[in-house]
Amino acid sequence: MRIASEQLRKCQARVEELKASLEKARAGSQEWKAKADAAEQRAAEAAVEAGLQAKQIERIQTQAARTAEQQARELDQLRARVTDLTEKRARDIADVRAHLTTSERDLAIARDHLMTIDVKLDILEGAANVLDDRTRAILPARTAPDSEVTSQ
Repeated sequence: MRIASEQLRKCQARVEELKASLEKARAGSQEWKAKADAAEQRAAEAAVEAGLQAKQIERIQTQAARTAEQQARELDQLRARVTDLTEKRARDIADVRAHLTTSERDLAIARDHLMTIDVKLDILEGAANVLDDRTRAILPARTAPDSEVTSQ
């Protein structure tokens, strides 16, 4: 029973460690969700900026005073910037989603470990109860014959 009790204490300590780990994973998950939201915000801002850049491209095209060479150069620069911003936004979103997926997977693993430990603790508690019941049943049975021997 002492061994089972010690195992129970060890398992309870492990449960506390896993709970702390779970809280860390949850905090990490919340951080990644916040980062994902921030990345989506940046993506929306980039989309607005891309729209503004597209409007600027149209304005540049309508200006007759500029030379054809200057217009072509500015147009190429703006298109490259729009392309870079779009690619950067896509990379940022992909990175944040990958981190979010990893955090969610780690959280699920931690929950599984915690559930496993809880089941083991339940098993140990049941075993301790059964041992306790058996011990209590045996003790009165042993003391009864002893009392008969002393009275004879």
